[in-house]
Amino acid sequence: MERDSFLYKARRKCQVLAHKVFSNEAMSKFYYKILLHKNLDLKNPKTFNEKIQWLKLYHYPKDPVVINGADKYAVRDYIAQKGYEQRLVPLLGTWDQAEDIDWDTLPQKFVLKCNHGCAYNIVVSDKDKLDKAATTKQLNKWLKEDFGAFNVEIHYSAIKHHRIICEEFLGESITDYKFFCFNGEPHCIYVSNDLIHDRQAQIGFFYLDGTKMPMRRDDYTDISEITLPPFYEEMKKAAEVLCQDFPFVRVDFFVANETWYFAELTFTPGAGMMPFNPEEYDLEWGKMLKLPN
Repeated sequence: MERDSFLYKARRKCQVLAHKVFSNEAMSKFYYKILLHKNLDLKNPKTFNEKIQWLKLYHYPKDPVVINGADKYAVRDYIAQKGYEQRLVPLLGTWDQAEDIDWDTLPQKFVLKCNHGCAYNIVVSDKDKLDKAATTKQLNKWLKEDFGAFNVEIHYSAIKHHRIICEEFLGESITDYKFFCFNGEPHCIYVSNDLIHDRQAQIGFFYLDGTKMPMRRDDYTDISEITLPPFYEEMKKAAEVLCQDFPFVRVDFFVANETWYFAELTFTPGAGMMPFNPEEYDLEWGKMLKLPN
């Protein structure tokens, strides 16, 4: 995986160091210029990416509902309060350190996660083949990290209680339905397959009726068409309910085993540096996003 490479690890170390030395605004402008080749306008943000940058710097870190929503453990209470507890992936355990995990009590297949960031996941499809010592070391390493320092997503830095959670294994074939919601209203979805394998994944953007949008992400293989599942309207209704408290949120669901589950709330997709093709969709989406005063 990319995160096992020397360059990836070196970049993460440099990001943490820079986060300690430079201001959040300065680092956001630097990353924005490097990745999108544009100057970031925080005083008069217009595009989607600029407005996500504004939100992640000035609004989300001060909003306790956002902070809890980004916490992969605390968000479970929020989802339950909204009436969707039955859509949570069954929880098998929580621990403050990896040494506390009682491996014998876990089933043969399960998923381990850390609650305070993204891509802190270990999918275990056969416990007998798991290197428990290496897994323990990796989990404890993640627990010590400030995920918000990597791409200036400082609402993650506000999650103070880092913990490991274990969820039920949903299977090898999982499809993600992600609803982009602007000011309390879903606008479109992207559907992805095989995200567990990162850049091997397939992603496609679609309108809410399932027709293809004329946009794509060049860093993933494009999906040209989909067949909406029979429970799609239930997912869309849930997205409508779960997005009400936020100026922007992406409400993510898993589709597996002929049903659907809540996955997570994503407030800063691509850390506010999401590549658009064609580029004009960055401005079009920006017009839909009304920033709070």
